[in-house]
Amino acid sequence: MKKLGRSIYIIAFLACVLCAMGAAKAPNGEEPTDYPALTVTCGTHKLAYVDTPVEPSDFTVIEQIAARRINAPLPQKIEYMDECIARGADYKTAVKQCFPVLVRELDKIADDVFLPPTDAKTAYNGGVFSVVPEKAGRRVNEDKLYASVYCAFKFSGGGEVNADLIDIPPIITAEQLRAELQPRGAYTTDFSSSSDERAHNVRLALSKVDGIIIPAGETMSFNAAVGERTVANGFKQAKIIVDGKYVDGTGGGVCQASTAVYNAALIAGLSCAANAHSICPSYCPAGLDAMISSVSDLLITNTTTRTVYIAVQAWGKKATVKIFGEKPEYDIRPESVVLGVEKFAEQEVVDNERKYFEHGEQSGKRRLVSLGKDGVTSETYICMYKDGQLLKRVKVRENVYRAVPQVIAVAP
Repeated sequence: MKKLGRSIYIIAFLACVLCAMGAAKAPNGEEPTDYPALTVTCGTHKLAYVDTPVEPSDFTVIEQIAARRINAPLPQKIEYMDECIARGADYKTAVKQCFPVLVRELDKIADDVFLPPTDAKTAYNGGVFSVVPEKAGRRVNEDKLYASVYCAFKFSGGGEVNADLIDIPPIITAEQLRAELQPRGAYTTDFSSSSDERAHNVRLALSKVDGIIIPAGETMSFNAAVGERTVANGFKQAKIIVDGKYVDGTGGGVCQASTAVYNAALIAGLSCAANAHSICPSYCPAGLDAMISSVSDLLITNTTTRTVYIAVQAWGKKATVKIFGEKPEYDIRPESVVLGVEKFAEQEVVDNERKYFEHGEQSGKRRLVSLGKDGVTSETYICMYKDGQLLKRVKVRENVYRAVPQVIAVAP
């Protein structure tokens, strides 16, 4: 019984195969001797296609061959393609129903000739941003190709078809990027009075923000960009301000770098969050400093509609921070207003420990240990000008800086 069942299954399968294959026979029941042929040229690619019957591999394929008339004579295929198009199918979908092998070969050619577009991009070198132009991609014009294939089969029974290539435009163009590279703000800081170690720290910190890009709506953290002020990170010992006093510390001078970036960002019209020092630094006006520490950061948010770019040019003991982006609407100028000054006091310290005088030096001799610093109360404003006229003045900060006494050592 098992052998009989298997034999019936095989006979049924062969009958279905013959039925499906029979659809490809000529009206007189004989195997056709001439099959529809099509030559497709696409650039250097050339496909010579002959529409020979598809051999089914299982019952599912047999059903598909019959339903889609894959092995039917050409007039029946055209009739079925017309039905598909009438139901809303595009030309490729209609052709694929009856000519799956042809579409598979054309897809291979389309993959070979496909070239993705390359967007324009910015390049940065030596403090200057430039634009690398975009390149268009290319692809087969499938709509036109399959309309031509359909017409060739329907009206000529085959023939020759040319596949056109069309450009794929890039998303980002050089023109768009050049609109983002307009000067928005610049600030120069001078550290010529600094020690070599402090000057090294200023330059090193600025080099770590050089070339940074801030997309529209995003925020840059100065601490994240520069990293920890440690010897391992390349920083040296120099004077820093701690609790109103100048003391030795690793990374002294980094606050002058952050202040330069802060002022350039203010002039560029970006949103900035910065903290003041306890005493007013000498390298910028009151209220325009940006103190950096492990718990204090400078945050710059790009509130424009395009990307902004930061460039730094350093020479000797000076450096300029430049910010580029979309053309600004206003000419922005930060303004420091000093509301009051507290004069520093003079403090004398008898040098009993002989830190500043050698033994035997004349008693009562005086020596300057550290300069005094006036205390300052200030307000900071952002002034917006257009065509030379002041349009808006906005207060952005209020600061109170301590007075630091001037210390005089006296020989015992």
